[in-house]
Amino acid sequence: MTNERLKELSKIYGLNGSDFHVAEYGKNKVPFMKKSGIDKIQAIENIDIDFKPIKPLCIPNENVALKIKAKWNDKKFRTVGEANKSNTQVSYLGCMAENRGRARAVLTLTGFAKEGVYSADTKWEADELKTSK
Repeated sequence: MTNERLKELSKIYGLNGSDFHVAEYGKNKVPFMKKSGIDKIQAIENIDIDFKPIKPLCIPNENVALKIKAKWNDKKFRTVGEANKSNTQVSYLGCMAENRGRARAVLTLTGFAKEGVYSADTKWEADELKTSK
């Protein structure tokens, strides 16, 4: 990681190389934070996150969409966590939707998203790590 602000944020939260995966897209190196990093940050900052299903978009065994409301000190962030059969290979769609929304909220509230950090899906992470070694 060459971005100084990203290094600073990582130090604040005690993150290390095992909390990230860097993928190359052409000439660009893109950092992805693993669930371990998201968990560390949320625990340290005590970020409160609520999940509510978006019922019209929840179809059993097909699609799950969750409204995500996150609060950290005086900052608030709202987003959607979504997973369906066409954008993940896992069968636990509710957990994947929750992970995606939670990660997006944590990264945005704490400034990592502004530095170009994305979250790594659990299944994507496993597949990517197998092929990138």
